[in-house]
Amino acid sequence: MVDFKKLYGIFVDEAMERIVDLEDGLLRIEKSPDDKELINTIFRAAHTIKGSSGSIGLTDISKFTHGMEEILDMVREDKITPGKELINVLLEATDMIKEMVGAVASETGFDFGRCEGLMKRMEEIKQGQGSGVKSQEIKTEKSSELQTQNSELKIFKIIFIPSPDLFKRGIDPAMIIEDLKGIGEVAQITANADTVPALSELDPENLYLRWDIVLKTNRDEADIRKVFEFVEEGSEIKIFPAATPGKGVPFIGKMLIDEGVVKAEDVEDALKSQKSQKRLGEILVEQGKVSPVDVERVLQKQRNIKTDSVKKSVSSTIRVDLGKLDHLINIVGEMVIIHSMFQQALQGGNWLPVTDNGGNGKNGSLMTHNSAQNMEALFSQLQRIGKDIQESAMSLRMLPVGEVFQRFMRLVRELSESKNKAIDLIITGEDTELDKGMLEKITDPLVHLIRNAIDHGIETPQERLNKGKPEKGTIHLSAYQMGDSVYIDVEDDGRGLNKEKILEKAVSKGIIANAHGLADDQIYNLIFMPGFSTADAVTDVSGRGVGMDVVKRNIESLNGKVYIKTKENAGATMSIKLPLTLAIIDGLTVLVGEEVFVIPITSVVESLRPRRDDVKTLGEKGEVVDVRGEYIPLLRLHEILGITPWKKDPWEAIVVVTRHEGTKYSLLADELLGEQQVVIKNLGRAMPQISDIAGGTILGDGKVALVLDVPGIVEMAKH
Repeated sequence: MVDFKKLYGIFVDEAMERIVDLEDGLLRIEKSPDDKELINTIFRAAHTIKGSSGSIGLTDISKFTHGMEEILDMVREDKITPGKELINVLLEATDMIKEMVGAVASETGFDFGRCEGLMKRMEEIKQGQGSGVKSQEIKTEKSSELQTQNSELKIFKIIFIPSPDLFKRGIDPAMIIEDLKGIGEVAQITANADTVPALSELDPENLYLRWDIVLKTNRDEADIRKVFEFVEEGSEIKIFPAATPGKGVPFIGKMLIDEGVVKAEDVEDALKSQKSQKRLGEILVEQGKVSPVDVERVLQKQRNIKTDSVKKSVSSTIRVDLGKLDHLINIVGEMVIIHSMFQQALQGGNWLPVTDNGGNGKNGSLMTHNSAQNMEALFSQLQRIGKDIQESAMSLRMLPVGEVFQRFMRLVRELSESKNKAIDLIITGEDTELDKGMLEKITDPLVHLIRNAIDHGIETPQERLNKGKPEKGTIHLSAYQMGDSVYIDVEDDGRGLNKEKILEKAVSKGIIANAHGLADDQIYNLIFMPGFSTADAVTDVSGRGVGMDVVKRNIESLNGKVYIKTKENAGATMSIKLPLTLAIIDGLTVLVGEEVFVIPITSVVESLRPRRDDVKTLGEKGEVVDVRGEYIPLLRLHEILGITPWKKDPWEAIVVVTRHEGTKYSLLADELLGEQQVVIKNLGRAMPQISDIAGGTILGDGKVALVLDVPGIVEMAKH
């Protein structure tokens, strides 16, 4: 029984990748309409979706994508110009395909009637009535049809040896035969099973058959090869002319002539009487020109004509760089060797017996100095291998940020169009890698920053010209790694932030009393305050305050930070700093009561035990700790977490100084246990969402410790 759920899962994964290729390609082809390779890539993406959806019975998706594919084929043949309006239609079609694939993924229905309007528009484009069609299009079409009708019929022999993993990729070879019927008459088709293994060795998910096809058509070889484009990878496709009536002979006929079995005129006479289902060899045997033995001998020779090797392809479901996998496998191999050495040591290979004082040869329970050294060396190697495995496994989660960055091409295109602005998006550092979990969560903040840059940062074309700027604005989205952090910058060349207007608004909203003593950085950071900007005054400060508190909160939830660099009328840069991974962190372990907690080292400034005189109470502001003349608010962890402590006096306990939003806070704990690397585990649904807890971890002694979220601790203390 066919497991359609599994097939649909494979199809959805493949289709989503091809949809990304479609959208990315369509946006790029608008700027590079003469890039033939890019056009072919877009066409192949649509062709793959059409073929794979049809092969598993998703006929609606196949039918709709076929219409899109036909338009892309016309673009390939220079019959349609990929202009702005045509790209708009194809992007709408891509969105529709995405919805249909999404319905398959979620196992919900999709109303195909919604596609009718779009299919009608695509049909108009194919008929030369839509936008983006060249002026000579209709004339060219009619001329082409007339030429096709008058062209001579040709016969091609096709040998198709598909990739063994074709089924696994959700592709049915029968779809290729259907496509061939669309360009000619399939006069003959033979499925050869000579490579099918014994039943005991057969993998039901692999494809072992090959096909020999005879096609009669007035098209040329290039048109035939297009049919096989989306299965070329890993497959062997051989196409050669078999005969052109009156001009040539089929391959089998030529071989019979070359072997001296039959005369050329006999083959020519046989071709004239050939029926669609009659083979040339059969006709020649019936006419007494050749013997069945001779025909079989030549046919066997023909079947043996194969290329020496078949291209190997990497499964499309592999998302990890093979170099990383190889490295991990090598490390695991080392670990197996160390395991064997440990086993040998424990069984006595490296445990040298110690005799008792009497020298009677009885084994003692102690190791000699040499065996202890051997065990220590083995343990040291094991530690090294463990760290290598950890780092290698973590690298498997790392993905290039380009996967997310490319999504913004369309966002910039559509938003700039709606705002009547000309804006270019420049992307650099696409290969910079970031943890997969973080990559998924960074998308929304980036959308917000880019939207603000387009809406309110970059001026209108006329305003830019008046300022002596180029008419077209620029947004530069870049990523780069520095140390153990990744930086993502959203830079525009627009208005920049207006310091005076920010101050004016902050005072009017009661966020600050006055600007006295505020540095520029502190002023610009006011836009991150909740409620700083509202819809009724978006343009007062170029709109960058709208929701910026949400952006900042989302970034900080990833243990990241946001920085602002701006110059009035020269543009602004929003720089996001993120840790390479969220799964493993360095932290300080502290004791509060009987519980152990971990404070992320990225939030820690220092730890100390203050003197009694350094702890003060400043009226209603609460307790502070005097650290070298700087008064730092004291937050008692036991009060915030609701735990009974062992030590309540700071001068007997320990204070960990942390930093949040540029302000220092001192956290009071009973005892500092040390610094160590910990693996953060999600607490899951069993634990309610608590703002001051980032997750849990298991310590070396097997105990469970909670990882504190410093921003959450500060917010809890404020409330």
